[in-house]
Amino acid sequence: MPMSCASAGSTGQQATEAIVGRLTGRKTANVKLPYVGNHISLGRRDGILQMVDDEARAKPKYMGGRRAARIKAGILNISLWGVSHPTFGLPRRKHRLAAAPDATAENPVAA
Repeated sequence: MPMSCASAGSTGQQATEAIVGRLTGRKTANVKLPYVGNHISLGRRDGILQMVDDEARAKPKYMGGRRAARIKAGILNISLWGVSHPTFGLPRRKHRLAAAPDATAENPVAA
């Protein structure tokens, strides 16, 4: 895989699953990591978007200009939102955690 922010998320997730699998004794599935394209920002108003094949080789068609820059900006905004909401999509607790009642107040120690 090419070194890029697009492949970093997938490889990080697979590394996390491998660590958890090793600590818990579970087998880790060997998953193919997706990599669909290259996005390059050339300032706020210009960019390049080029799709790649299964071997991460560039396909002949590409998109450039303002539209490619806006797609790149959208991808970055989605990534930032995902980082700021790390528990999105995870199951929620059915009951809230509560502090245990203070046992010393009910059973004072005799002096």
